[in-house]
Amino acid sequence: MVIDISDILMEVGSSKQFDGNVIIKDITYQGDKIHFDSPFYVKGNVTNVGQLLVMNAHLEGIAALKCGKCTESYDYSVDYDIKVNFKSTTDEEDPDIYVYTNNRIDLYDIVIREFLHRLPILRRCSQECKGLCPYCGTNLNNKECQCSDQDHEPIDSRFSVLRDFFVDRDREV
Repeated sequence: MVIDISDILMEVGSSKQFDGNVIIKDITYQGDKIHFDSPFYVKGNVTNVGQLLVMNAHLEGIAALKCGKCTESYDYSVDYDIKVNFKSTTDEEDPDIYVYTNNRIDLYDIVIREFLHRLPILRRCSQECKGLCPYCGTNLNNKECQCSDQDHEPIDSRFSVLRDFFVDRDREV
């Protein structure tokens, strides 16, 4: 989605309303593939405040993420406000100011960047996610496995001393 801002550049205080869809291509971020089934809806306004253009907008959409615990795909809902500043030239002092060119603002990179900045570090399908069994790989959200910690040797015997590390965790040292 591209916004033509030529009509607000000459007068300080003028603004322009916009709304529409931004189609986002699937991306890989921090090793995870992120899929977008439908476009993100963006609604807001751009205001000329003198040296800057200020955009206030609301962003809505759904992205398909992969749970970091059980590796299943889940829908992540996007529904938040963003505020972005623009200039016609690059500002070395403030790298968070976007640059518009040819009297147009392209929302694609802005939507992607704002989405990635607000993405949770620990991506989980739910707070109650049980994850995968470390021995057989069964998704513990779907069924119980037949494994037990006592049936398996530690992966690396050098770490066996850590097995009892938290046994006395309630004890004050």
